[in-house]
Amino acid sequence: MLSENTQEVIQTAEQLICTDNVFSCPDRHGPNRWSRYREIHQTCMMQFKSSKYSHFVDCDSLTFSEDTEKGILLSGEIACLGKILIRAEKSLRTLECLNGDRIVQTVWYAYNASVQDHGNILRYDNQDQDWYRPGHLDEHHKHLFDWQSGHEIGIQWIGKCKWPTLGDLIHEVYVWYLNNQAFLPSPREYATLKCRGR
Repeated sequence: MLSENTQEVIQTAEQLICTDNVFSCPDRHGPNRWSRYREIHQTCMMQFKSSKYSHFVDCDSLTFSEDTEKGILLSGEIACLGKILIRAEKSLRTLECLNGDRIVQTVWYAYNASVQDHGNILRYDNQDQDWYRPGHLDEHHKHLFDWQSGHEIGIQWIGKCKWPTLGDLIHEVYVWYLNNQAFLPSPREYATLKCRGR
């Protein structure tokens, strides 16, 4: 039996994942001040490390770095319960400087969740060179996997207006964990990061 708090979190996540209104906001991935972007990122990561999410995230090795050609790069891993490992990569382009603060916007991303020492769960990205498939209007899509066999079981078009933020992805994986923890080999253990993070 799931606790009331867990049921509430699942319901919230399902609304985030399934409600068009949440994802159709045109400003969701729009330009943002670099200082505000970092603040949102830190708040989001702390939220998933809190008791509200049953300390789903243990630590991460996510870092922001400067790249003269690609702008600001975010890359690293997130260690989650169930030995779930999330790998995130994204590039933010600097659009302009405003009052000493850069205005940035994500231009490419890849979020991959897997069960460590087993297989992938899912992957969101806009990086595939051969992204065009019937019914796909742009490059934003989701790969679905059977984590036990490692086989890809489908590709869903997500679209420019519905691709998730990193926080949305962690939330979706948290709900997946709650629904699948009975089948996981180590449901109460955290994944191990290659380089121990914070």
